Amino acid sequence: MPRLLLPLVLTGLALAGCATVTPMDSTDAPIRYACAAGKRFTAAYALHGKTVVVSAGGATRTLKLARSGSGARYTSGQAEIWSKGPQAQLHGFPGGPYEDCRSQ
Repeated sequence: MPRLLLPLVLTGLALAGCATVTPMDSTDAPIRYACAAGKRFTAAYALHGKTVVVSAGGATRTLKLARSGSGARYTSGQAEIWSKGPQAQLHGFPGGPYEDCRSQ
C-alpha cells in the first residue's frame, strides 16, 4: 500500500468506529427494586455509570455519581441512592426512605 494511502485508510477506520458509538445519555433498561414495607422504585443507570434516573413515590430525578467507600452512590440535593450488588437503599424521595431493597 502506498505511503500516502495509509493515513487516509486509518482516518477512515477511526471515523467509521465513531459512527457506532452509543450516545452518552443512553440508559440501560430500568432495574426494579422491592423494599421493606412493600415499597418499590426503579433505577435506570446511564452508560458508563455517571448518572442514574430514579423513579419513586411519583417523582423522577436524575442523580449523579458520588464518592462511595463501597458500592455505587448517586446523589442530587437530598436525594441519594446507594447500591451494592442486588441490594440498595433510597432516600430523599416521596414515600421514603426505601430501605432493605433488592433488585428483581
